[in-house]
Amino acid sequence: MKIIIIGANGMLGQELGLVLKGYKPILWDKENLDITDEREVGLKLSLERPEVVINTAAYNDVDGAENNEALARLVNGEAVGYLSRAVKAYNGILVHYSTDYVFKGDKKKGYIESDQPDPQSAYARSKHQGEQNLITSGVSSYLIRLSRLFGRPALGKNAKKSFVDTMLKLSETRSGLDVVDEELSCPTYAPDLALQTKYIIEERLPFGLYHATNAGACTWYEFAKQIFSAKKISVTLTPVSGSTFKRAANRPAYSVLLNTKLPALRSWQEALNDYLDENTVD
Repeated sequence: MKIIIIGANGMLGQELGLVLKGYKPILWDKENLDITDEREVGLKLSLERPEVVINTAAYNDVDGAENNEALARLVNGEAVGYLSRAVKAYNGILVHYSTDYVFKGDKKKGYIESDQPDPQSAYARSKHQGEQNLITSGVSSYLIRLSRLFGRPALGKNAKKSFVDTMLKLSETRSGLDVVDEELSCPTYAPDLALQTKYIIEERLPFGLYHATNAGACTWYEFAKQIFSAKKISVTLTPVSGSTFKRAANRPAYSVLLNTKLPALRSWQEALNDYLDENTVD
């Protein structure tokens, strides 16, 4: 099976490259393909004609998107349409990832795959646009929603770090931290998501929409508390409301993704412990 991974240097892209190494995937990052160039996308994919294209590339600056919505929509929305049409042209399969932020966040019991999105921020609107472009294109596809991705940092000087690494880095210079004790969601460990993606592809599951996060949910404060407890780091954590910090974008208060289609992943606490045992922060 010929596979191309787009965004191969990212947090998820790196893990996909590892779990799919038996297929010798072609690893593309921004220097190999500009997904916002429709002509380039069509030309390069028509030449390679991979059976499966996995797109992990995204604009993920949630607050920055409020002032750069056109760019967010180009990368997260329109480019997904370019990829969808290019892959459909030769009857390939496209795997694409979206986010819990496409939901309004007022459903305390959590969201199943068939629930109607209602994005509340520029970033969320751009990701929802990508979902719609994928679905309406008619390409054979797997659309996978995740939330709070953590794992080894993406490669590159300005690569965004996960919440886990950010907390650990802050603890090196601060004895106390204010952390938002709101916004209930499910942490997702990149290696576990990569393995779940491999399962979906190899088992030839029905095309469509899937939710894939680690089991369990937490607030940011609860997430931070578990990080420092696992590492036995003494930091005074103060739970605060989201309004404490000036953030441009709205966040959903409750965005737990309920998985009704896939085998359950292990708890986020277990996955976190594995990550902290295996990795150190520079």
